Amino acid sequence: MDLTSLIEIVIAIIVIYFFIKFIVNPIARLILGIISFLILIYILQKYFGFNLNNILSPFGISLNTNKWGVDLNWISWPINYCIGLIKSSLNFLWQNIPKSINK
Repeated sequence: MDLTSLIEIVIAIIVIYFFIKFIVNPIARLILGIISFLILIYILQKYFGFNLNNILSPFGISLNTNKWGVDLNWISWPINYCIGLIKSSLNFLWQNIPKSINK
């Protein structure tokens, strides 16, 4: 191993480090932020009766779908769909597990 290959390896490690630090990390934070936002909306809708269409109603602004044609429930559709898939797959797996082991 000569000096030029050692310098190339060090430069490659530095470039990879900065790539991960400045490009991959913010993208991962963005993706985790979006996922946590969707999960929070799902929990609010499922357990607390939160409705995105009535979020501005205390200010006198109602996004009634009949009047304005605006429906904000499309925001929660992806998380509802994914949680439904997870539930159905876990139910399928749970049904296939033997309940008692008798020899």
